[in-house]
Amino acid sequence: MRSMHSVLTLVAIALAACGRKQQAAQAPAADSAAGMQMAMQGMQMMPLMRAHLDSLGAMESAQMAAAMTGHQDLASRMMDAMGADMRGMNMQPDSAWAALADSVRQDLADLPGQTGVALETRMQAHIARVRRMLVMHEGMMKM
Repeated sequence: MRSMHSVLTLVAIALAACGRKQQAAQAPAADSAAGMQMAMQGMQMMPLMRAHLDSLGAMESAQMAAAMTGHQDLASRMMDAMGADMRGMNMQPDSAWAALADSVRQDLADLPGQTGVALETRMQAHIARVRRMLVMHEGMMKM
């Protein structure tokens, strides 16, 4: 339990730091190479999200339920940042992206109502969808 507290504390600190980076990243012009790189907030958040998903995947249902508010916040910010990355590159989401994003949003709405084994099962499927979304986004940003 002590290690869980440490992990949650680390995630809270990282979230606070990400919030500061987002404010600073908005200043440069998006048309410059440096501005484009700084504007790629979704890409910058990926290591944090992957670590967070690893942590969630190792939790028991009671721990998942306790971490739900933080997860919803981080996942929502991640999706917003990925959308901003795409808009910054004048990309339109394709149908596969839109369907996956809808599924992740539906998970975020439904997960708080789950408990026990149902929560653990749904969370594992959600984690897999978020990981697919991260891979898709990375592929689109390398184009």
